[in-house]
Amino acid sequence: MKREWTLKAAKILVLVVGCVALVGVVVMSLWNALVPDIFGGTTISWVQALGLLLLVRILAGGRGQTRWGGRRRWRERWNKRVANMTPEQRARWSTRMEHSYWETADVSGERPHDEPGPLEA
Repeated sequence: MKREWTLKAAKILVLVVGCVALVGVVVMSLWNALVPDIFGGTTISWVQALGLLLLVRILAGGRGQTRWGGRRRWRERWNKRVANMTPEQRARWSTRMEHSYWETADVSGERPHDEPGPLEA
């Protein structure tokens, strides 16, 4: 079991290092193909390209885990809410979710027939 975990961790490490190397080469190639001709800048090395990626990540405030972790937390919160609903609440919620965002729905989940929807007017 421990050997399998070690082998899996090694594969993941190799994959991550390979991806970082590939992204560095792509950034370096794009920079060297575009910036000197367009802006008159100098060419950069692979290490400088990785440094540029890190700088952009810091300045843009990206923390890698925020996006995926945020979705996971959102999904967990909704799963808890739905699990705590009564069957009637769950049925009403399900009916509301079937209607599009632009339609107006009352508590029963149905739009009054005499009111046109926003796209029908």
